[in-house]
Amino acid sequence: MKVLLARCDRLGDLVLALPAFAWLHAARPDWEIHALVSADAAPLVEHDPAIAAYHAWDGGLGRDLTAQLAAERYDAGVLLQYQTPLAMMLRRAGVRRRYGPWSKPASWLLLNRGCWQGRSRVARHERDYNVDLVRRLAGRAARAVPVPEPRLHIGDVQREIGRRFRREEAPGAAVVAFVHPGSGGSALDWPAAGFASVANALARRRGWRVFVTGSHFDRLVIDALAPHLDPAVSVVAERFPLRDFLGVLAAGDVMIAPSTGPLHLAAALGLGAVGLYPPAPTVSARRWGPLGEWARALTPDADCPARRHCLYHHCLLFNCLEGIVPSHVIEAATELVAQRQAAAAGAARLV
Repeated sequence: MKVLLARCDRLGDLVLALPAFAWLHAARPDWEIHALVSADAAPLVEHDPAIAAYHAWDGGLGRDLTAQLAAERYDAGVLLQYQTPLAMMLRRAGVRRRYGPWSKPASWLLLNRGCWQGRSRVARHERDYNVDLVRRLAGRAARAVPVPEPRLHIGDVQREIGRRFRREEAPGAAVVAFVHPGSGGSALDWPAAGFASVANALARRRGWRVFVTGSHFDRLVIDALAPHLDPAVSVVAERFPLRDFLGVLAAGDVMIAPSTGPLHLAAALGLGAVGLYPPAPTVSARRWGPLGEWARALTPDADCPARRHCLYHHCLLFNCLEGIVPSHVIEAATELVAQRQAAAAGAARLV
């Protein structure tokens, strides 16, 4: 059986969809699983052993892509996040069994194996919603297969890029830490002054090197942060394309960030990941928190008035993230690094 799984939105969303690919591959190892992702996100799936092939969507009309999908003759397709253009593309490509969430009026017409999930009610984590959709495809017999955490796979060239980065820009460092202060508008952000305080404090620790990362979407927050950074903190924002950035990130030890894609990348690569999250349900750690052995989410102790969506500037508690103090972030980061290093040392003794 040949199956197409699609997740074509942001990087963090795709990372939290990777367990659905891994789970289905474990549950049905005889099936051929393909991925449909946004063009920018292709480096996240190109080395994944659960994915036999992938297609990239640039967000356009997709006429050529529709022909490619039709030529694959898929037995089923699963939209892990509903988008009407993608549902129409699957139908035009002749995919007869189309799964996904019934979340919009058009989804009831275009998905003939859809289901209602009510994700905005935030009853579960995004990863679990994704896995639930492929569970319906796999059938009841596969339900005993455990749900994995997100894991990113990279190639040898990327690993060498990371080793070179660490060798040349953090020579002799015992710990390489990344501070990613922007969310690209996906969630409420911690003030830039907090990130600067954490970056400076960590950079003063013996054996630590700290780098500030970000994309062009984070330019305003990085510009606000930069004047307050100690000279020992290096800003490498917008320096690496995603494929290279994955290698650089994999060579590090810990990342501190708000709810954003790079935080999930770090957690899925096995780094320590400290996420700063608001309490509003639809942007909370309960729905979007980082997943991984060394992942931790910090949320302010605030009686959030939002029923679902963050009220931002209209909230009397804005900005509630100021309730997260830098010392707590530093403590979480150093604890995760210590635990991760202790685990690595224990594993080395067993070899």
